[in-house]
Amino acid sequence: MKRTISVLLLTFNEEIHLERCIQNVQKLSSEIFIIDSYSTDNTLEIAEKYQIPVYQHKFIHHANQINQALEVYPYESDYIIRVDCDELLSDELIDEIKVCLEDDSFISFNGFYMRRKVFFMGGLLHYGMTNPMWLLRIWKRGEGKCDDKWMDEKIVIEHPNTYQLKHLIIDHNLNNLTWWTQKHNLYASREAMEVLRHRYIPSVPNNKDLPWIDSIIHYSKTFYNKSPIFVRSILLFHYSYFFRLGFMDGLRGLMWNILQVFWYRFLVDAKVYEFENLYKFDKIRIREELKKII
Repeated sequence: MKRTISVLLLTFNEEIHLERCIQNVQKLSSEIFIIDSYSTDNTLEIAEKYQIPVYQHKFIHHANQINQALEVYPYESDYIIRVDCDELLSDELIDEIKVCLEDDSFISFNGFYMRRKVFFMGGLLHYGMTNPMWLLRIWKRGEGKCDDKWMDEKIVIEHPNTYQLKHLIIDHNLNNLTWWTQKHNLYASREAMEVLRHRYIPSVPNNKDLPWIDSIIHYSKTFYNKSPIFVRSILLFHYSYFFRLGFMDGLRGLMWNILQVFWYRFLVDAKVYEFENLYKFDKIRIREELKKII
């Protein structure tokens, strides 16, 4: 029995990507839903052109936006796939997903992981710590919810039974490097809040049912966050560029690893230090200020 799938897109001023994205995901499903953060460009006009329903909600962070979308989701499909507007499903991945939807041997799976690689400076990156990156992007409708994180959010399934798809989803952003650095500056601020929250407002998450991929990511991040501030970004660069063979991607690999792995992570640490220094490293004051923000 063939099962159905629908597409969830998050948008904010995505006119440069949206039409390309819609045409790409339409190869998989005609049921597309957009949650928009009050775009001011032609994003809504493009959605209207393709007769795609749009729900608008004020952006706090990606996890909040996804969960808001799931509350008002208009389709009764068996599965939901989340795609970022600057991503492209490869034709091979689309065919593979269709096989999974049609083959009853896949009916027990309630989540599907994809391999994502980054297209950067004219070509795909194949090496380093994030190429590929495994992401759970397809889940059974009603069984998945986004965890409450300011950055690096993921879909959590209460009783996961997951499958790893073989083919690629490609992160192919069309904006220039100035836009990229400005975006990552904003991301670094959110990531800093997440680091500070773990430091000063710790919680005890239940990780016993995490799929092994997410478990590895969780414990890797825990280890990283316990490492010395500032030093860890330098060590991470060496791990990604040398141990994980990032240098094999040539000049593009060097730029990516310096910008994404070192500069971004160093900036996060600098913002953490700035916040702590603002309140004289007083744990009680920092905790109270964080509660106001988070």
